[in-house]
This record gives sequence, C-alpha cells and structure tokens, in this order.
Amino acid sequence: MSQGLCTSCGHIGETKTIAKGSTDTEIILWFCFLIPGLIYSVWRFRSRHEICLICDQATIIPADSPKAQQIIRENRAKQVVVEIPDFRPPSKAAIGAGRVVGRFVGRLLK
Repeated sequence: MSQGLCTSCGHIGETKTIAKGSTDTEIILWFCFLIPGLIYSVWRFRSRHEICLICDQATIIPADSPKAQQIIRENRAKQVVVEIPDFRPPSKAAIGAGRVVGRFVGRLLK
C-alpha cells in the first residue's frame, strides 16, 4: 500500500492495489489450458493498479506530487473552521452508572 490522493473523493492516505480480471477464471484456465492460463495470469499481473480505499476509484495520484500538493492547498483554504465547545468531563453520577452497567453486562457475558 502506498500514500496517494484520490481526485474523485479527496481522500489522502493509503491505497490498495488490485488486478483486473477474475481469480476464478484464472484458475479454470490453468486447469483446462496451460497456454491461455499463462497468458491470462501475465495480463492480470500487468494490469495491477491502485484504487482508493474510500470510493474504489482508480483516480489516484501520488500524495507528494506537485498537482496533489496544489489540490491539498486549495482544499485547505476552502475548509470551514468549526468551533468545538469546551470539553466537559462526565459527572460522578454518570461514571458510577457506567460502572454499574459495565459490571452487569460483564456478568451476563460470563
């Protein structure tokens, strides 16, 4: 897996590599006909390409390429800053209720 930018959905990160064709067809061709099985296997191996983990599209460019860096800069400029309210820790009553429920569930699962 390698790092890439999907130009379809904007995902930045890991990609997965797949091959065109079908493994089932490849196995059948190997069992029935040696030469077509070999040709099909070579074609599948050479047709490997990276796709996005999110949208399964083959629109991946390297994340460190100039075009990807330009797209990332443009999208960061467009992002809206969302105010996150201050964190409030749970009350002592909520912690106690969570412990009671946790013990009850733990006994049920034993």
